[in-house]
Amino acid sequence: MRPLLLSLWPLVVASEPWQAFIHSPASRHVQPTAIHAKSGNVIASKDRNGSYVLAMSAGSQISLDFGVEVGGWISLNANSDSHETSQLSLAFAESPSFVREISDDTGSIASQDYDRALNVSLPHGYSWYRVPEERFRGGFRFLTLNARDEVTVTNVTCKIGFATETKDLRDYAGYFYTSDRDHQLLNRAWYAGAYTVQTNIAPQNTGRFLPQVKNGWAYNSSIGVAGPLLVDGAKRDRAVWPGDLGIQGTTAFLALGNDGLVAYKNALETLFYYQNATTGRFPFAGPATGSFRNGAQSDTYHAWSLIAMHNYAIFTGDSDWLSLHWANITRGIEFITNALDSSYGLHNQTATNDWARQGGGGYNSALNALDYHALSSLATLAKSWSKEASILANAAKWATAAAKLKRSYNDLLWNPETSLFNDNQTTTLAPQDGNSLALLYGLTETPAQATVLSKALTTFWKPIGPVTPELPDTISPFVSSIELLAHFAANETSRALDLTHRLWTYLLDSPLMTGSTIAEGISANGSLYYRGNAGYKHDAAYTSLSHGWSTGPTQGLSFRVAGLEIVGWKKWVFRPQPGGLKDVRSGFDSPLGVFSVGWRRSDDGWGKRWSIQADVKTPKGTTGMVVLPCRDIYLDGRKVANHQKFRGGKAVKVKGTQCS
Repeated sequence: MRPLLLSLWPLVVASEPWQAFIHSPASRHVQPTAIHAKSGNVIASKDRNGSYVLAMSAGSQISLDFGVEVGGWISLNANSDSHETSQLSLAFAESPSFVREISDDTGSIASQDYDRALNVSLPHGYSWYRVPEERFRGGFRFLTLNARDEVTVTNVTCKIGFATETKDLRDYAGYFYTSDRDHQLLNRAWYAGAYTVQTNIAPQNTGRFLPQVKNGWAYNSSIGVAGPLLVDGAKRDRAVWPGDLGIQGTTAFLALGNDGLVAYKNALETLFYYQNATTGRFPFAGPATGSFRNGAQSDTYHAWSLIAMHNYAIFTGDSDWLSLHWANITRGIEFITNALDSSYGLHNQTATNDWARQGGGGYNSALNALDYHALSSLATLAKSWSKEASILANAAKWATAAAKLKRSYNDLLWNPETSLFNDNQTTTLAPQDGNSLALLYGLTETPAQATVLSKALTTFWKPIGPVTPELPDTISPFVSSIELLAHFAANETSRALDLTHRLWTYLLDSPLMTGSTIAEGISANGSLYYRGNAGYKHDAAYTSLSHGWSTGPTQGLSFRVAGLEIVGWKKWVFRPQPGGLKDVRSGFDSPLGVFSVGWRRSDDGWGKRWSIQADVKTPKGTTGMVVLPCRDIYLDGRKVANHQKFRGGKAVKVKGTQCS
């Protein structure tokens, strides 16, 4: 995406310095960039094209490093002098910690080594080999070759198999950049999030085959009703999960534009297709999962489905899509309203399947916060989008239900001693997820309550991130993505940036990670034994290192720090939260048109006040407002009141002085 050439920057820096942070390959055919390790008698050299030539003796092993997370199909050339077939095996790993003779686990973890390695038989003489179609490998950085016989291997190549409809993987539709030297981690986090989600855009028929192949793997089942689709992880589960869509759908839109939206839409179409026609409940997960096959249901993921649908609607402004699915959405909301009890208007949680948290049940704080946002946001959307009497009547009922839910939520769950909401009405557990969702979605009743709740969330923080009380010994980048967005919502920008630096620095720089994508989760000590006691049976090699639900900083930096956010049906707000940053450039493309912003902040001399100058461009046919914490605000040199509304369609110069 070519950004608006902003007058605030001289031509010498008006290029695209953020290109240096993009991890996406320049070609769909990529080769290793380095040798990670080797053992036995291996002679490695390079040919005139820069490709590795590997002369391997029987019993030798070499591990090749692609430099970043990749995924797809491996091919290679081989030359064997054996009079019979030569044996070679291929093993795949995301983390440097699990580079070994066998592959990471991608499926069932009962024995922790079902995947093992892919055995290859090579004929006598010179040959070309490509892994079978069903042996698609969704996410890896390292490839280990194990030679059983003497063989020379050349031209090892991975054909990239994600985001298959994208012509140029590096040509993002969105961008974010700050030149502030103290905050380069923010650039890295934004682009790692973008690349993570790009690796999560899967072809339709590359889902995990179930039941799990033993030994080996097969990715040849249908993920959903159309492809490509947004899935939860590059390596695994490679399936549609509604909770993940609540974060990764927004990242896909902001960074990848139309290609991201197509995958987002196809994931939603899968949820619509499998919606229960009787109850209105959306599925806990897509069809390429054991959870779907076993009939598992989830109250929270039902609400996440509706939230993802709301977000897609306002990002695209697609009235035809909304009309097509409004009946589905209405049945989904009615599932929630039917579950709200008459006494308190709260949802008593019975289907407790969730992101892996423990506890739950009762008037669960996370569930009711999600229900509140589904009710209130879709009520607002309905009133902005339609003039039909029945739709407006439903919207009024939803808004009334949301208001009652909010009052009871505070009456029953707020604990003034901890300044946190309890997990439900029968426990003193204060969860990270429920409190973060309550803060993000406006369940607090006053700004003062939001302030103390934001501060209280820091009691969970450790040096590398928050340890969630609802899943002991766990740091969840998914829940922490929600938390950092919540701190932005509470106008606690410095705290949100602190959390970003604290956790995402580790997720990018730890030697356990890929350095280019963001992990599903970690244990409290930073190891990959995420969910060791909660379903993953202490199999650290099973943990996904490219998981779209961990990409909250991409959303926070674009919508909150840069400050240009779509907030409703063809409505936006410019509300930058500099948090000490000196400058930002950001933008994204959408079906509505191009949004772009560039601002520069300067101190007023005493360290307590600052000024901001910005160029803002928004699409024709939209409306928005400027919200700045400044005493004096100017649009194109004309002094205006705060919350000034104006129409999109042109570039506007915004200035704020004496800000705090």
